[in-house]
Amino acid sequence: MNQARTRNAVSLAMNASVFLMVLGSMVWFFTPHGADGIGNMNQGGVRVLKYFTVDSNILAAIACLLVIPYNIQSIRRGEDAIPAWALTLKMIGTVAVTLTLAVVMLYFVPLVGPAAVLTGANFLLHLLCPLLAVVSLCFFERGRRFTKPEMLLGIIPAVLYGVVYLTRVVFLKDWEDFYAFNVGGFWYITIFAIPAVNYLFALGIRAVHNKFDKQQTDKIGSGT
Repeated sequence: MNQARTRNAVSLAMNASVFLMVLGSMVWFFTPHGADGIGNMNQGGVRVLKYFTVDSNILAAIACLLVIPYNIQSIRRGEDAIPAWALTLKMIGTVAVTLTLAVVMLYFVPLVGPAAVLTGANFLLHLLCPLLAVVSLCFFERGRRFTKPEMLLGIIPAVLYGVVYLTRVVFLKDWEDFYAFNVGGFWYITIFAIPAVNYLFALGIRAVHNKFDKQQTDKIGSGT
């Protein structure tokens, strides 16, 4: 099996895993067992969609699903065949779940402990699915190198969610501040800080992805 087939076989396995795990988690939240949520996501059913964790994972899962047919095509051809638009969508979903992963590991684990955020469906949505999305995009998916301005697309989900979250928490006051981003009334700092941090993560993903994409391009150009 040549390198393109190997890369896309691994990417296919990861993309399929992300999609199936997110789908399974969503189904679970709509069953009687998941009606009350789990850990820090203490709501189920349609209400679970209020969490950025869920929204970002759904976005990443859809992006992974859209890449899968091109993984299969790449395996059949023996060369990378993932189009730029599919990689862009994968990047946007991956940047979104990277924020989820970072907030959980750097904020919620120290705050409430690992059991509250890394058990059951939470383990899949907070840790495993985001990691698989990042690893697959950075190391196994080829076809384009991203520019720094393009990575701003990756923070759009966080910005849109932030507007909704702060509207419901600060202005309408019909959501509790379950992410504790308005502690002390500092929402006006959070609304700028979170996208800025998310963009830094996006640049990190870009740097790794572009490095490995360039290595492959150089090999092709040198005939190796």
